[in-house]
Amino acid sequence: MNRVSGGCLCGTFHYTVTGSFGDVRYCHCSQCRRGNGTAFSANARISKSQWKLDGPRESITEFEHSPGVYRAFCKECGSPLYARLDREPESIRIRLGGFEGEVDARITGHVWVESKSSWYQIKDELPLYEGAFTP
Repeated sequence: MNRVSGGCLCGTFHYTVTGSFGDVRYCHCSQCRRGNGTAFSANARISKSQWKLDGPRESITEFEHSPGVYRAFCKECGSPLYARLDREPESIRIRLGGFEGEVDARITGHVWVESKSSWYQIKDELPLYEGAFTP
């Protein structure tokens, strides 16, 4: 079974995911761009049972950026840890940028391209979706 580890920039948190990340999308929405400081984020929705987080819980800060939608960050360095939705209590959305080593994920497309940054050009052959995409 695949197991991959990562952590925040300052080392306060380390985390492990066991199993596949499944389908991953590159999200170009303005919230992902601002929350990650990049043109897009690579997000994977996984079961909470796949995720193990080691670090002091008091060093996690959650920001409710819309009703019932939370983004969690390390209070020490600001690294994004996960996002969670009240309507999906058994899963979290993790950012792949903090992982080291081989990640068992399949990139399936670009979402929210209607709000992508003007300075980034998508040059791959992946499907483009104006908004969210749920198979």
